[in-house]
Amino acid sequence: MSIVITGAVGALARIVARKLRNEDDLVGIDLRPLHSGRRLYKSFHHLKRYNQRRAAEIFRSHRPRALLHLGMRGASARSLNARYTQNVLGTRHLLHLCSRYGVERVTVLGTYHVYGAHQHNPVNIREDAPLRASQIFPQIADIVELDHAVTHFMWRHGEVSTILLRPVNIVGPSINNQITRLLRSQRCPILLGFNPMEQFIHEEDAADAIILAHRGQHTGVYNVAGEGALPYAGAVRLAGGRTVPIPHVLAYPVVGALSRWRLTFPKHLMDYFRYATIIDDGAFRADFGWEPRYSLVETLGSLQFPARHA
Repeated sequence: MSIVITGAVGALARIVARKLRNEDDLVGIDLRPLHSGRRLYKSFHHLKRYNQRRAAEIFRSHRPRALLHLGMRGASARSLNARYTQNVLGTRHLLHLCSRYGVERVTVLGTYHVYGAHQHNPVNIREDAPLRASQIFPQIADIVELDHAVTHFMWRHGEVSTILLRPVNIVGPSINNQITRLLRSQRCPILLGFNPMEQFIHEEDAADAIILAHRGQHTGVYNVAGEGALPYAGAVRLAGGRTVPIPHVLAYPVVGALSRWRLTFPKHLMDYFRYATIIDDGAFRADFGWEPRYSLVETLGSLQFPARHA
């Protein structure tokens, strides 16, 4: 029996695969070609879409006992339509294949962004809080709908043990996501008059949390965070950068214009640098015995030493 890992080319998936490769036959799937790290997987399949027919052939031939769906597409997707196809339609198709081919355990990596950034957010948002992100940012509706697709599958298909993780900002020396690229830059913009509390989790801790969820017995939705929280300006300093104050009335149109050319992070993420979105991961810690190994200082300090895992 094997484990299918989507998003297999990504740094986080390869960290997870490195930790699992001596225990299970790993089957990697990704929308990108795999240029390095092929030895981590027993087989690798490059797909154009997660919902194409070839995905069914992979499940039929490998008969996996588990799925680690780590392949959520962010702003790097070509368009909102492409993101919707991969995140929503692709996820629904993969979940359908899990039910059809007798997959025992499904672990899906979502994001805390589904809660939305709002001035009235409570401190320590729990898993039963409303998902308001799509109401505030229509551009992120596909990620919220992915979340809904997983929870709907969870309650409809009790025969498949399913868990959905909503982690905070994942950073580390191997990760190349938007928040990591921002914090690695020498000068990080900060909205004038705003310095919200932020949460981060080291890539190794995130991988350990995914594996804990995969091996565990509990099902449901869980927030996942690292050690504590700190103001955004403090995070920039720990990552080795300096803040550059920008009036938010100027920042929004500038970021909006630059994001069309993919020269900066998307405009819809700006409010996360304006209002705090602090989650409570007490349930995950209690049910899985979870404790992060990396402190905030170590987590953010690791961004000063970029590296790549094989």
